[in-house]
Amino acid sequence: MTDTHAHDHDHHGHDHAHDHDHDHDGHDHDHHHHHQHGPARVFTVTVAAPSQTRRVLSVQVPAEELEKERAAVLKEMARQIRVPGFRKGKVPPGFLQKNYADVIQSDAVRNLLPDVYEQALDKEHLHPLGEPVFENVKLADGGVTFDVKIDVRPEVKLQGYEKVTVDVPRRSIADQDVDQAVESLRERLAAFDTVSRPAAPGDHLVIDYVPLAADGTPEEKQAAKDYSVALDSDSLLAEFREGLAGMKAGDEKEIRVKYPADFGDERVAGTERAFQVKVSAVKEKLLPELDDNFAKRIDETAGTLLELKLRIRRQLESEEETRHRREVDEKIIDAIIEANPFEVPEVMVENYLDSLIEEDKRHTGNPGSDPAREQEIRELFRNSAVRMIQKYFVMDAVRRQEKIELSADDVNQRIQLLAQGLGKSPEEIRQMVSHPERRRGFESDLVEEKTMRFLRDHAVVKSA
Repeated sequence: MTDTHAHDHDHHGHDHAHDHDHDHDGHDHDHHHHHQHGPARVFTVTVAAPSQTRRVLSVQVPAEELEKERAAVLKEMARQIRVPGFRKGKVPPGFLQKNYADVIQSDAVRNLLPDVYEQALDKEHLHPLGEPVFENVKLADGGVTFDVKIDVRPEVKLQGYEKVTVDVPRRSIADQDVDQAVESLRERLAAFDTVSRPAAPGDHLVIDYVPLAADGTPEEKQAAKDYSVALDSDSLLAEFREGLAGMKAGDEKEIRVKYPADFGDERVAGTERAFQVKVSAVKEKLLPELDDNFAKRIDETAGTLLELKLRIRRQLESEEETRHRREVDEKIIDAIIEANPFEVPEVMVENYLDSLIEEDKRHTGNPGSDPAREQEIRELFRNSAVRMIQKYFVMDAVRRQEKIELSADDVNQRIQLLAQGLGKSPEEIRQMVSHPERRRGFESDLVEEKTMRFLRDHAVVKSA
């Protein structure tokens, strides 16, 4: 028994084992492999299931099937090959068999593998996710045997999802929450008045500063002019705050700071440094009076301060409602997953993490590979990737088991809502979602909402 690898010599410069498109993002799952790949092949296959999401196909191709493919390769070779001393297409088969036996064998095996694999999938009704892994390709008894590892969707059959109990406390909105929101709006409308007195808490200062080297010479390259600082800002180092307090416009002094060990910039964390600082202006913060006038500046349709506060309360209550509903939804999903444990396909987890890494590269504008950062992303987000894919399978199973489908009404209602929200006509919205990909996204979002609503309506929610 010799061990050959289907990918040893590639004399045609293409690798047939990758002629089929498989699902790369792990989300377009149902690959129906009912297209016959190549001529019908003779083979036997057995399928092992080492886990819920992994299948191993063990395939045997008999000697006569391999011989038939070798003959086809030989015929094609005789047509194409150029051999010195022979006219093209006139090389005797015997000469080729003798001199190119290895090439004929490996091409025959390479041609058989993808055909047999596709037909084995059809025969066993398997829909793979991601790319197949071919292993243990061996010549035996004149034929060829090989294994193929694939990932598949877990078969998720849920129980008890229509009677879940969850406990999600509601936060009630207090007057204090409204006052806090008003206060931060007031801060946004603050005016700043230049004063000649010494700086006091709450003031803003405009300063020039330059760091000093160890020998006291100014490091002009790192100097800053007209830099604005708020004395009560949390991000201001304590030594700076104390040093600036009491300074007036025109004052100049040296301030020494000690950076904490956990300071954001690692280059200076844990070090001491001196700065030469000059104050060019001290500004006093003036907050607007809390009256009807203030209310109109925030929202001209709110005639009075009372009306503004009522609107803010309604807004906070609506935000809390949304937060509460989201938490209820996630807790329902958690409860279903806990009661119905199942594995998720590794290829889907990897694909999701790969897409996060690509997004991170785009975001940081750094297209190169940074193995340490990539590893960190994989570790940080692995659990949430698994949870997201579990949620996908839970929602999909509920939708199937409950036969939840979209009606024309569902679509029309959503189009009306979007039209109102965006100030467009229903026709314009229809146009926007007519593109097939957008349409698919729009419809799958609606189905997901409808499925979640079914779960929420059937759950017992305790919100004490």
